[in-house]
Order: sequence, then structure tokens, then C-alpha cells
Amino acid sequence: MTRHSIISCAFWIVTLLTASGSTAQFPIKLPQVPKADKTAADQPRKNDVRPTSGGQAYLTRPVPSGKAVLLKETIEIKPYTKESYWKFPNQGNYTSWVPQIIFHSFYDGNSTLRYTAEWTNPDGSPWFTEALRYIAPGQSTAVLKSDYSDEIFNTKAVTSIGTYGVKVTDTKSGEAIFQGKFKVKKQAFAPGDASLKNRNVFYVDNDWNLPVGYVGFNYDSPWEYLQPIAFMWFKGRLDANDFEGRLFYNGQEIASTDGGGYVNISQYRGEDCTKYEQDCRLQLMTFMWTKFMLENSNWVRRQKPDSLFTIDRPGQYTVKVFYKAQQVREANFTIDAAGHIAPNAFSSQIALANYRVIIPVKVMGSFDKPPAPAWSTEMFYANPLTGFSL
Repeated sequence: MTRHSIISCAFWIVTLLTASGSTAQFPIKLPQVPKADKTAADQPRKNDVRPTSGGQAYLTRPVPSGKAVLLKETIEIKPYTKESYWKFPNQGNYTSWVPQIIFHSFYDGNSTLRYTAEWTNPDGSPWFTEALRYIAPGQSTAVLKSDYSDEIFNTKAVTSIGTYGVKVTDTKSGEAIFQGKFKVKKQAFAPGDASLKNRNVFYVDNDWNLPVGYVGFNYDSPWEYLQPIAFMWFKGRLDANDFEGRLFYNGQEIASTDGGGYVNISQYRGEDCTKYEQDCRLQLMTFMWTKFMLENSNWVRRQKPDSLFTIDRPGQYTVKVFYKAQQVREANFTIDAAGHIAPNAFSSQIALANYRVIIPVKVMGSFDKPPAPAWSTEMFYANPLTGFSL
């Protein structure tokens, strides 16, 4: 068994935290294995490769370092609401809210991260500042989030909408980790009912996610035979069984999730927004094709001879997504001569772990309305990528 295989098998016995997945942690003592190569540890987007005796470069599991790298695509800002308002304590059915933020960092957890979030009002004036709660990382990711406080809610909650601001700062270094803006909207909980006139559903407008997709892997992907995954956002509460992802190469369909593949839900935006789901709830769907894989070990071609190996088919690929037989999304990505997912013009602008590449996604059909023209400036809460467009 090769050194790479020993490391992969050891990691397989651990419940891992993906860059966009669960935050649950289970402390398990690993057996002693050789340490993984930590080259380029501070650059999670840069391919960490290990040449084999045959000269082919294989991708290895990314290794985090002691410098936390914010994974901007994991940031979610949302309102936390209650049916009470501290300015009118004797009135019921009076919805108010405070903001909450959660995000992941690519990090080895060698010390506790200490971050604060400074919130500002639509006019730019200070609102309040809070310390973010640090959740110790698994093998690759730390999570930081707003730590709900009755004291904050009972003194700072508001009932207004508009474009608010947030700045996240590392209190140990004084470095600003993130700064952005988010648009809060509302809808009446019971339109026409005068007794509930002050009860509303507040939510953050996250429609900018719809044209933003990714291609790459998860941290717990089987690294001996990596299968590229396409990630795309959709609005509402949807059943994965209603989706089909078709993969095209040189204009010809080479694979479909209906004929050997998987469609799953991996992440949410506005998960607790249940009243107006088509307006405020988003799901990140993943599409993977069983036989479409990256030859990432010496034995995989012998074990899976009928697979479609990326190294045999470099060039541009197209993913077409269908919902209940209607095409609703389309996106392209490129495989380079080494069989790897090729970086694109936007890769240097955003740190993505697990060899992911950000890609523009065309929103089509009548299922989801294309986002408003301002979406390109609202990306990542007013942190757009230069040149990112459809």
C-alpha cells in the first residue's frame, strides 16, 4: 500500500467537515501515519500535487495551515426574528430582528480564532458590535457565527428594512477579515389581517447566488478516484429527485445523473424562512456522474476500466440541469491537459478549498426568474468578482 493510500484510508474513518457541510465534530484519535505534504498550505485554491514514480501529478487532500483563510462562498447573513419588539414590550405579534452571520475558514485549529462583527445601519451609522462564536475545526474548516444574545435582541432589534453593513475583524491582529453589505426585505405574515399588521417575515435577499456555481470536490471525497462535482443554487424547497444533470463534451452528451450519478442538497440559504420559500429560501444542489472521474491513483483505471477519465478528454465541458424535464441551468468548465479542473479568470480573486473553481451559471426556463441586473455587484454581499458575468 502506497503512502498516499495509507493517509487516505486513515482519514476515511473520521467524520469530516466539508467546506459547506455540517458543523458537528466527533473527536477521534487517528492512528500514526506519515504526515501529509503541506506545500502551498496557505493557498487552498492552489493545487497541492504529488508526483508518482510514473511522473503523473496526483491531487492530494488539501492541508490547512495555522493561517485561517476565509472561504467567502460559505458566508451567510440572515435575520434572527422574534414576535416581540423591545420598544413596545406590551404588544404581541410585533416582529423584530437582529442580524446573524456564519462562515467557514480553511484552518488547522492551532489556536482559537477571535473575531468580532460590527454592524452598521443603512445610513452608515454604528448599530452594535458582537463577538463571534468559534467552533473548533475538524480536519480542515473552522466555523464562526453570531452567538445569539437576549441582551442584544432586547436592546438592538429593529423592524426596518434596507441595506445594512457588516465588518468582521480579527481582534488578535486587528485585520479586517471581511466587509460587506446585505439587503433586508420583508413580507406581511398575514396580508389583510389588521390584527397582525406588525407581524412580518424578514429575510435577506440572496438572489445573487443563482448565477454563481462551482466545480470541484468535497474534503471527504474519495481521493483515490475523484469524481468532479458541479454545485448550483436554486430557490424554494425542492426535491433532488426532480433534477437531472447532463454532462456534455465537444457538444455530445457523455453522462446523465439519471443513468449513473447523484443529485443532492449540500447547503442552504434562508433555511428557516418557511412562509415565503420561493422568495427567501435557496438550496445548493450538487451533481455528480459515477463514471466521470479524475484518475488519481495507480490502480483506478484497472479497477474501473469503463470510466470516462478526465485526462483522456481535456477541453471544455458543459453541464445542463433539468428540473421536471425543463432545462433550468447551464454552465461550462474546463479540464486541462493533466486531467485537472482548470483555474479560470476568477480563480485568483477568491480562495476556494478542495480544488473548486467558481463558474458563471446561466439561469433559464420559467422555474427561477433571473436575478435583477444588480446581482453582479451584490455578489458575496457586495464583494463582486471582476469580470464575472454571464
